[in-house]
Order: sequence, then C-alpha cells, then structure tokens
Amino acid sequence: MGLHQDKDEEDFAAPVLSVSLGDTGIFRVGGRSRKDPTRKIELASGDVVVLGGDDRLAYHGIDRILPGSADLLAEGGRFNLTLRRVTKPKSSPQV
Repeated sequence: MGLHQDKDEEDFAAPVLSVSLGDTGIFRVGGRSRKDPTRKIELASGDVVVLGGDDRLAYHGIDRILPGSADLLAEGGRFNLTLRRVTKPKSSPQV
C-alpha cells in the first residue's frame, strides 16, 4: 500500500493503531506532507504501531512484504489490523 494518510475520520484526536500479523512488512513513515523525508521500519509479526498526536496524520504505507519471514500463517502472507475511531465520541452528560 503506497504512502497515504488516514484522514476519513470526523475527528483526529484518537490515534490509529496498527497490528502486524504474519510475514514481516517494510513500513515507511514520513511527515504530514507527502514531500517530507521518510524512514523504513521492519514490522514483524506481533508488532504494533501507534500514530497519534502530531504523527496522527503522518504519511505511511507498506513498501513490500518479506515472504517466508514468519510461520504464523500456514500458507504465508501477512494480515494487518488497523483500528481507528471514525466518528466523534458522544459527549457525556454533565452530572
């Protein structure tokens, strides 16, 4: 998946949480502008990335997958679970 921002939500206060399962992925993360410098990080099975605060709208993506780098899935491959709050939280009534 190429460089992108997760910006379809109503509110950016909550972080984006990403869980990697299976083969290692080469993750690329940059700044809030597509032109900002990027860096590569290897995400192995079980690794978690949190994009929050100033980094919540950082451009990020997966450059490639390293086949055979994990044995979690019988036929190989990688799953990524991305968790993010899409709607604004309901405000609590004042007590």
